[in-house]
Amino acid sequence: MKIGEDYDKMEFTFMNLELLEQNALLTDSLIAVVGITLGFIVMKRNKQLSTPFFRYWKILFFVYGIGFFFGGMGHVFYGYFGITGKYLALITGFGIPVMIEHAMISLMPKEKQAKLFLLSKLKTVVAIIALTIVYFTVTSEEKALPALLLVPSLNIFIGLTLTCGYLGMKFGKSIAKSFYILPITVFVMVPAAVLQMAKISFHPWFDRNDASHVLLIITLILYFFAVEGYRKHLKKESIS
Repeated sequence: MKIGEDYDKMEFTFMNLELLEQNALLTDSLIAVVGITLGFIVMKRNKQLSTPFFRYWKILFFVYGIGFFFGGMGHVFYGYFGITGKYLALITGFGIPVMIEHAMISLMPKEKQAKLFLLSKLKTVVAIIALTIVYFTVTSEEKALPALLLVPSLNIFIGLTLTCGYLGMKFGKSIAKSFYILPITVFVMVPAAVLQMAKISFHPWFDRNDASHVLLIITLILYFFAVEGYRKHLKKESIS
């Protein structure tokens, strides 16, 4: 176990390519499979309830899966592309909070939605611009990666605290009890952030990234249960 420093990146060879971190590839791929699978399940189960809420969550699961697939590739080909190989995954990751924000805003009163949708989009654009500025101005890779990770992390923290946290509690009381699951996801993200910031790694095959990925999979599953609970709530209401 290491705290405050990372294990050396694991190396492996495939088709004469010198690649890195097969452990990160495994957990990133697992997130990709879980995310895309849940996206298809949400899409299939909500064909009759094709509301913006379910559409945004469907897209969220697909973005999660695709983004972490890119993330895995960024780890594996880091020796060839460096920070540049991680940029696409970071950009894709901005779709995660914005889809959750839009999904939750879609359940709010109509007169408030337009303004809140605009604020959500503006926040995302500002975060992408900030990420791009950091990418082109920080020349040292050692300093660049923490700075690049900080921008999307702050964007996610702000977005999920307000939507999954505040609106999750509010909608759990006023719409369906399954929304009470969403604030739990905010707390699940806390140990993931601690692992990353403190650089806590348990084993070369299970470092801070892998441990964080396990927590993200739990978060994905909790998201699904919250959405599925709301679907069942709507179905029950339509019958009664």
